[in-house]
Amino acid sequence: MFAADHCSVQIVWRHLAPGELNLATSSGPPLSLHLEEGTHSEPSAGATLIDGLPPGSPIEIRVEGSALGGERRLTTATLPQPPGEILTRVATISDLHLGARAFGRRKTIIEDPEPDVAHPIRCSTAAIRAAATWGASEIVAKGDLTNNGHLDQWRSYAELVEASPVPVMSLPGNHDRTWKRGSAGLSPEDAAQLFGLQIASPLLVLDRPGVRLVLVDSTSGPHNRGSLVASEDDVVQAVAETEAGSVALVLMHHQLHQHPVHEGWPVGVHRGPTVAHLDRLASTGTPTLVSGGHTHRHRRWTHRGVVVTQVGSTKDYPGVWAGYTVSEGGISQVVRRVAEPDCIRWTDHTRRAVWGAWRWISPGTVRTRCFLHTW
Repeated sequence: MFAADHCSVQIVWRHLAPGELNLATSSGPPLSLHLEEGTHSEPSAGATLIDGLPPGSPIEIRVEGSALGGERRLTTATLPQPPGEILTRVATISDLHLGARAFGRRKTIIEDPEPDVAHPIRCSTAAIRAAATWGASEIVAKGDLTNNGHLDQWRSYAELVEASPVPVMSLPGNHDRTWKRGSAGLSPEDAAQLFGLQIASPLLVLDRPGVRLVLVDSTSGPHNRGSLVASEDDVVQAVAETEAGSVALVLMHHQLHQHPVHEGWPVGVHRGPTVAHLDRLASTGTPTLVSGGHTHRHRRWTHRGVVVTQVGSTKDYPGVWAGYTVSEGGISQVVRRVAEPDCIRWTDHTRRAVWGAWRWISPGTVRTRCFLHTW
């Protein structure tokens, strides 16, 4: 079980044979799937959603069929019902890296043969479509929109935004600023002007029912590390001025470091500035959730009541998008895998990165990815 919200769970699989797969719970009708042979040496890697489940309840799922070759019982639980009326649903995607052709530190994980549509475009398109179907009224792309800021990559991003069924806003990542002067590259600010994109520079503040979205440029030029120096005062003011009873959802590219010792590469905002910033956010009294990307990993921690998360990339394992449901007195985060077959087979293939350890490093736990925060 990869994801859970208050009424559904997402089930994923790999190493199953072609054939029938039947899933049943005590709370709804059975679901029957026919699995076909996969690619990238991953037979039938896939995902499905079981909906119509009771909120805040333990769930047992019985799985059987010829694809499994037996029977298994999975146990999980749905999130509690969000308190009060549901007011807004927004979604995020992160680390699209449009223009990339390979994954891994040595760029050895590739698609062979190379398809007509590269995996970053396929996965981003599918993530946007899934988030809109889920009910997101708008989507925020949290940086590294491009692989290195080239003009053709910005054009691909603009086409992605144009084709989206819901509005897409964004903020820059370090990769969006790595283009070299004199090359066919654009800064995020120039790309926004040329293509008519909404990109935070350094802040973009949007008020929606029950939530203030605060999009932050956390880049420090083309450097890997993040910085809030240029925007911190404005972020704190925006959070402090959030309407009473609403939550502030602060979105940036770089992760805020929980510990003095960094969890490997890449580097985000160092622990000292992180704590100082969270202290200031906590002092506003506004319920606040801060979410970054950059690491392609999933983490969650809390400082003085401020919830901090990292959400992974759309294009590599596990290949995700995140949905935020805002209600009267709560906000939930649910992270789901991009389930399109030609996407999830690729993202499953990329779990081989870091000598095979990426499959354990990136996903975190279900409680890291999916939770309800109330006030």
